[in-house]
Amino acid sequence: MKLNLFPSDARFYSIFDKQAELIEETCKVFKEFLADFSNMDQRIHEITEREHQGDELFHELSVRLNATFVTPIDREDIHAMGSAMDDVLDLIQGVANRMQMFGCDHVKPVLLEMADIMVECSAILRQGIQRLPKFQDLSDLRKPLKVLESKGDKINRQAVADLFKSCTTVQDVVDLIKWKEIIENVEDAIDKFEDVFDVIENVVVKHA
Repeated sequence: MKLNLFPSDARFYSIFDKQAELIEETCKVFKEFLADFSNMDQRIHEITEREHQGDELFHELSVRLNATFVTPIDREDIHAMGSAMDDVLDLIQGVANRMQMFGCDHVKPVLLEMADIMVECSAILRQGIQRLPKFQDLSDLRKPLKVLESKGDKINRQAVADLFKSCTTVQDVVDLIKWKEIIENVEDAIDKFEDVFDVIENVVVKHA
């Protein structure tokens, strides 16, 4: 039996859960944004508002981390987890803003596939975060997350290869630069889910 001389602040778990919930909501809004460009400004506004909420949650996490003497898990893990989840929101907002800035008037089908992957990843992440307080086994979540990440990577490589194959004019080169950046940023967001999950797994192993 462990002897706790100082109480640890378990409210970190609540902030993590709010971050994960916000990511799940944002992924769904991003998917809606890609599916229907007729309301682009409103969707981007919704994504931006959620990104700002994410910044506030990460700020709250950082303030609480600095003010807490004894934390429920290692400080570096708390910061790494919160920062990686905040990065997911930043990347999603960045993609939406780039599509508006680049004047995209249509969506590449691969982006819709990747948005579906992000929604699935966000649901898995939420489950992982909810298991964290009791340090429950995550092995059943790791496999589907890895499958999704690999699928996203494969889609990304094929999409970029296709862009190069169809590049024959100056306009094609412009389109290649534009879409390559957008597609790769979505892939970065998918990869970031695995980064968060790695931290969660590391914490569970430490406390098992």
